[in-house]
Amino acid sequence: MSTEKKRFVLLVDHDIYEKFKKLAEEQNRTAGNLGTKLVNDYVKEHSK
Repeated sequence: MSTEKKRFVLLVDHDIYEKFKKLAEEQNRTAGNLGTKLVNDYVKEHSK
């Protein structure tokens, strides 16, 4: 698998972003880092 990472842009409403950012901070993560984790977990779970 390639080690090159691709940018993945999501457009969400402001209130959803603020709530997501707060959830990320509660886990000592950035919003981007939490988004990456969630996408990776989802793909792994649904690739079985």
